Amino acid sequence: MIITKHRADRVLLYNISWQQFENLLQDLGESRAARVAYDDGNLEIMTPLPEHESYKEVI
Repeated sequence: MIITKHRADRVLLYNISWQQFENLLQDLGESRAARVAYDDGNLEIMTPLPEHESYKEVI
């Protein structure tokens, strides 16, 4: 597993199996604050910035 961090609100993980992704989703549960995206072994975990969350509430 290779971990890189480009910004304070995003972490990228490489060479993640589908099973590892499924396990992570199960461990985090449905009420997680982070957004998680998976594409062909690449996992991106993002934490929404507060200003984005306020827009979500308004909408």
